[in-house]
Amino acid sequence: MYIMKTNYGGCNDYVNGNHIYEDDYEYKIIDDHGNWLCPIVEAGEYLIFNQMPSAYLFASYKAETFSCSGGCGDYHSVGLMITTINTCQKYVGYSYGYNGPSPPNFEIISNKVIADPPADNSFCDKISLSATGCTGSQRFYWEYSKDGSHFIPTNISTAFNQNYEFIKANFALLDNYTGPIYFHAIIDSDPSITQENIYSNVVNYNIISCSPLLNGNPVVADVRCNNESNGSVTLNFKTDITTNQKLLLNLFKDNNFMTHKFVSYAEIVNKSFTWTGIAAGSYVIKYQAQTNTDNNILVGSQPVISPTFTIANVTPLTFTVTPIQPACVDDKGKIQISASGGTTPYFYVLDNEPLTNKHSFTGLYTIPNELSEGDHKVIVLDSRDCIEK
Repeated sequence: MYIMKTNYGGCNDYVNGNHIYEDDYEYKIIDDHGNWLCPIVEAGEYLIFNQMPSAYLFASYKAETFSCSGGCGDYHSVGLMITTINTCQKYVGYSYGYNGPSPPNFEIISNKVIADPPADNSFCDKISLSATGCTGSQRFYWEYSKDGSHFIPTNISTAFNQNYEFIKANFALLDNYTGPIYFHAIIDSDPSITQENIYSNVVNYNIISCSPLLNGNPVVADVRCNNESNGSVTLNFKTDITTNQKLLLNLFKDNNFMTHKFVSYAEIVNKSFTWTGIAAGSYVIKYQAQTNTDNNILVGSQPVISPTFTIANVTPLTFTVTPIQPACVDDKGKIQISASGGTTPYFYVLDNEPLTNKHSFTGLYTIPNELSEGDHKVIVLDSRDCIEK
C-alpha cells in the first residue's frame, strides 16, 4: 500500500471523470498503463492507494491570449506534465512547454518500510528494528506476534530511520519462548486523525535459546602420539543449559569448518564438556544453544565463539637398534638401543615380553640380556606408549 500526502482531493472531486482544478485545467493520477487511479481511502490530505501511482497528468484546455510585437492573434494551447512518482520522491517540476497554474504538491511513501531480515534471521535476546527510507513526520508504532496474525502492541514508536531495540525479556508472553516471531508497525502520518493509519509490511525472525558463556579459556590436551587424532579441548561454562536444550558445536580449523557435535544436557557435567578425538592444529569452536528438536548442524549468525586454541603435535618417536655380535663361537650376543623424539622417558620390551613388562632406559643403552644366535625383536616405547611408525 502507498500513502500520498497532497492537496488534491481525490476521486470525490472528479467531475464527469475529470478533476476541475482551476477554470479549464484538469489533472489525474494514473497507473503504469495510463488508467485513472483512485485512492481506497481519503482522509484529509492523505490518500491511500493499493498500488503505486505512476504519474500526474496535467493539461490545459483553455484558449489564452498573448500580446506580441506582430499579429499573433488568439491560439489554443495544451500543456502536458507527466511526473514519475517513486517512493519518497516529491513533485519535481513541469514538463517542457507547460503554461498554467501550479499543480498540487505531493509526497508519497510505500508501506514497505521495514527491511527484510537476513538469511539467518535468528536472535536469542534482542534485535534491532527500524522503519527505513524517507524522512517525514510519520510515527511507527511497533507490534509483535507469535503466529503472524494476532499482533500485540509494544507501546514503542519511532520515527523514520530510528532504531528500536526489541528486547525479549521486556515481554512476559515471551518468557522461555523460542520459535518464530513477527513484527510490523502502524504507520501514523497525522496523530489528529486515524483514517490514514495503515500497517507496514510484516517481517519475521526466529527466537532461539541463548547460549551459555564461557568461563575462561578452553583447556587443551595435546595429541598422545605424532599425527594421532586423540587431542581434546574442555569448555567450561558460566551457566547450564535447560533439559529441553542441547548445544550445537561447530569446530573450525584455520577458519575452515571441520565438523559439528550435538551436546545434550546430560553430557555437560558441572558446567563442563570435553570434546575428544581432535587432531593437532589451531582451532576455534562456535556454539549455540538450541531446542532438542532443532537439527540444524551449522550455527547461526550469533554464536558464542571461543578464543583460538592450539592442540600441539609431538615429534615422532625414532630409535636405533644395533646388534652386538658374540666375540667367540660359544659366546652370546647383545643388543644396543637408543631413542629420540616422542615423550621421555623411554622403554623397551624384548622378544615376546608383554608391554606391561616394559623396561626403562636412557641414552645409548645396551640391553643386559645375553641372546642366543637367531632373530630377536625389540619394541621401543615412550612415556605415552607411542611406537615408531
